[in-house]
Amino acid sequence: MYLGVFNLKVVRVKVPESMSDRNVRIAAAIEALLNDKASIGKAAEIAELPIQELLYELKKRGVHAYPYTDKEAIEELKL
Repeated sequence: MYLGVFNLKVVRVKVPESMSDRNVRIAAAIEALLNDKASIGKAAEIAELPIQELLYELKKRGVHAYPYTDKEAIEELKL
């Protein structure tokens, strides 16, 4: 799980014209999240989205936002 602090850098990348800037930012955020390079908050910053909107985008793409299941979360929170 991501625990560090890092600075962001700006990069130039060629993508198909059909890809929106928004989708490129979301893809970069998901990549960082899945490779434990960013927390959900930092991924939202990379995507330039509010956390709630990033969570929606993750769900839409079938990407788990957290490394545990709903059942595990309920058990951990003793709900």
